[in-house]
Amino acid sequence: MTNPSPTWPWLARHYGAILLAVLLVKILMAWWVPITGDEAYFLVWGRNPDLGYYDHPPMIGWWLSAILPLSDHPLAIRALGIFVSMAPALAIFAWWRHTDPVRARLVSLLALFMPLFFIAVITATDTPLILFSLLATALTWQALRSGRAAWFLLAGFALGLAFLSKYFAVLLGIALGLHILLFAPRHWRGLLLIILGVVPAVAVNLYWNWGNCWYNVMFNAVNRHGEGGFDPGNWLTYAVLLVYLFTPWLLWFYARQWRALGIGIREHRFGVFLSAGLIPLLVFALLAPFKSIGLHWLAAFAPFLLLPALFLTGRALNISAWLSGALALLHGVVILTIALMPVEWLKSQVRYADAVFYLAPESVAEAVAGYDDDWHLFTRSYSRSAVLAYYAGREVGVFGPGSHYGRQDDLLTDFRALDGANLLYLPTRGELDLDHVEPFFDEVRVKEITIRGVEWSLAEGHGFDFTAYHEQVLQPILEHYYDFPAWLPEGRCAFTDRYTRKAD
Repeated sequence: MTNPSPTWPWLARHYGAILLAVLLVKILMAWWVPITGDEAYFLVWGRNPDLGYYDHPPMIGWWLSAILPLSDHPLAIRALGIFVSMAPALAIFAWWRHTDPVRARLVSLLALFMPLFFIAVITATDTPLILFSLLATALTWQALRSGRAAWFLLAGFALGLAFLSKYFAVLLGIALGLHILLFAPRHWRGLLLIILGVVPAVAVNLYWNWGNCWYNVMFNAVNRHGEGGFDPGNWLTYAVLLVYLFTPWLLWFYARQWRALGIGIREHRFGVFLSAGLIPLLVFALLAPFKSIGLHWLAAFAPFLLLPALFLTGRALNISAWLSGALALLHGVVILTIALMPVEWLKSQVRYADAVFYLAPESVAEAVAGYDDDWHLFTRSYSRSAVLAYYAGREVGVFGPGSHYGRQDDLLTDFRALDGANLLYLPTRGELDLDHVEPFFDEVRVKEITIRGVEWSLAEGHGFDFTAYHEQVLQPILEHYYDFPAWLPEGRCAFTDRYTRKAD
């Protein structure tokens, strides 16, 4: 590492210390913030290794499958999330430090302070997507510079791993392909090699989907899409999201110094990074009036649009880094305050019961600790079931119709095997609707408990009636979530095989 000069900006001179400070804040957030619903859901995947899962491709499940035998502590689970959230910053510094060490450090800090990455300490499907998207794009850049076939093939393999992380990798593939066809057409054979490298990942995904009810296709292309209308106002929401993500000051300096940025991008042949960032964001802009765009959707593509900052003036970079650092500090203070404050401080809020479940989940887990393994635990939500499973240290299923999200329990729970068993049902916010449970048991006993000031009613269901549950719950699920469109090739589906034969 180049020794800092006294003439460098303060932030550049203290880059190493700032990096360690940010790492410490991330570790504190990872330690104190309770496991989220999505994280807990992915932990269910990690405990059940497979070639795919209901909602998404399998990569995050594979990662967690490797970690869980070692430890299920939040820091262990979130270690990959912490590393990947810092990976863009570290990559920028390592790549550019020999060219311009000051700018390398300041732009690295911009990536480190970017709100989306500063607060990202969880390990989710976006985690491996970000990592492999960075790798695939960097390898493509190297391939275009060298023209060597091996680099194109490696870029394809990395893109395939991104595809096995999340389907947003398709947008990156489109962006890289369009860049080659439009701006580097002489490398069209290299594009074929990239496609060849992706093929194994696509084959694995198709094989699993064919043998598992086409779950990923049904979720992403059929079940999750309702009758959404056209709302041009969503463009404004999306614009605000982009301003928040890239910060107003950085966008201001981009607009003021666009000529210098253009010269630097052309001189250093950064076009492929620009395409990898801009094309997916333009696609989201086209989708915005029809679909709400989530901030995390942008995570895999945003880092590429920080690279032009390497060609801003030193003053612009220094100002941007200071302002971004202040914004990051504010985020850290807010998150750690919420995590460390007792949940009772939210007692006056309407959704206090939700706060108890997600901010003090160990309290809910303690309420069911007295029930032995003869009792099968269920909630009505995949998120709550997954969180309770993590903190209670036992399996918790989903009872009732659920939603189009998080139906991994369809693969895991065989309700036929529970016929006659005793089930413990935890209602969503403590308020029990007996219509949700009484029709499916010989007897239901209600147990009233208090959890952090919330009156919670637990339903102890004795003698589960599978026939009634099949007729009133499973059959509508089959009709609603397993109505395969004619254009899908016929494959295997354990869920339909399991439950369509009951009525005979």
